[in-house]
Amino acid sequence: MPNWKENLHKTRYVMDAILLFSFAIVSAPQATGLPLHEWLSVLFVAPFFIHLLLHWDWIKQSALKFVTKISARERFTIVWDYLLYLTMLLAFISGFLVSVALLPAININIDIQDFWSKLHHDSATLLMPMLGIHLALNWHWIVKLSKKIFTKESR
Repeated sequence: MPNWKENLHKTRYVMDAILLFSFAIVSAPQATGLPLHEWLSVLFVAPFFIHLLLHWDWIKQSALKFVTKISARERFTIVWDYLLYLTMLLAFISGFLVSVALLPAININIDIQDFWSKLHHDSATLLMPMLGIHLALNWHWIVKLSKKIFTKESR
């Protein structure tokens, strides 16, 4: 594998680990408190979009692949990953619209609507099992790359 491609895989691996770790922290507002949860969620947007950019080749290929003859597993993975993205987007947007600490801190006061609170709660609740399935669907890649990275580093 060319060196640049190997470096890209390592970069993806490290960024994905950072994304998973930051997701775990952001997903526990009871542990961090609501103000910190909101500020950490804003920071979480960066690794999330870096993840999308680093996997952009898959995103592009999957959209084109979807209309071709592919296995049911591949088709499910594509649909699942797009649903995960949309659910994450819903959690971001609705979370922003129900902010009790972040928006007031930047002098934006909005009337929090029950609809957005429920949407945020429901989408955030769905994210954990959806992410678990996403990890399971990509487990082969994770294990393969882990072995490759950690075997080389231990030599």
